[in-house]
Amino acid sequence: MKNILIMGIGRAGKTTLSKILKDKYNSYNLIHSDSLKWAMIRAKDQEEYYRENVDEQKEFEHSEYFQRTLLEFMNSLVRKDEKNYGYILESGQLHPKIVNEMIDFNNTIVVCLGLGDLSIEEMVELCLEHDTEQDWTYGLSREYLMKHANDWYNANEMLKRECAKNGINYYDTSKNRHACLESILKDIENNF
Repeated sequence: MKNILIMGIGRAGKTTLSKILKDKYNSYNLIHSDSLKWAMIRAKDQEEYYRENVDEQKEFEHSEYFQRTLLEFMNSLVRKDEKNYGYILESGQLHPKIVNEMIDFNNTIVVCLGLGDLSIEEMVELCLEHDTEQDWTYGLSREYLMKHANDWYNANEMLKRECAKNGINYYDTSKNRHACLESILKDIENNF
C-alpha cells in the first residue's frame, strides 16, 4: 500500500478524511502535523508563549524549517516501515513546491483539500459552522477570524495555483463535503 499525504487549508476536511482512511485501513499509522509542531514547541519550553501568541505560532508552523522537518520525519518513518503498514500524514502547513521536492510520488499519494472559490466571509461562516472545542479557532471572535480568513483565502488561492504546477490533485470540498470526500477516497483507493 502507498503512503498518503493529505494537505490543505483549515476547514477543508483534512482531519475528517484522515480519520475515514484510518478507520477503513487500520494498519496505517496516522500522523497529525500539529502533534510534531507542539512536540517541537514543548521541547523548547515555549507552549504558553505560542498558545498566547497565535500569530507567531502560525508563522512557526508555516516556516520552511517546520515543513521540511515534518516531511523528513515522514520520510524517515517510511524508510523504516519494513512491514509496509503505511503512513497517513495530515497537515495544513505544507507548500506544494516543498512537497514535490521531498516526497516520492511513486510510494505516496498526495491530495490537497481546499475551499474552491469561497469568499473570505464565506470561509468565516464555514469556520463558525464547523468549529469544535478541539479547533484552535474555537471561541474566537468573528473579527479575529476575519483576520485569519484573509490568510486562508490567500493560502487557498496559492494552493490552487501551486498544486497544478507541482502535480498535486487539488479538491474543492466547499460544496458537498461528504460527496467530495467519498470521491477522494475512491481516487486514493484507485491509486493503491
